[in-house]
Amino acid sequence: MSLPAISPEGTYEVRLDEPAPFNYVVETKRNVPGSQVAEVARELMESAVAHANEWDQIDRAYVPSAYQVKVFDVSGEWPVRVPFQL
Repeated sequence: MSLPAISPEGTYEVRLDEPAPFNYVVETKRNVPGSQVAEVARELMESAVAHANEWDQIDRAYVPSAYQVKVFDVSGEWPVRVPFQL
């Protein structure tokens, strides 16, 4: 998988957010080398499945495919919306 806005030499924060309208941060991985962003994002999407199973009895909006993985560079900028889904 190619992520053109992600430099393999860069360092990033990879975050899993709940689906809208909630948008709370579920899990964050910091200081991720650019070469490992895709792998970490896939791991976070697996976490989305467990999180959704835990919360879907409260609200049906908790569907794993509705979660978002966001990637930020060290300056806090969001360089790319990463389309990771299961």
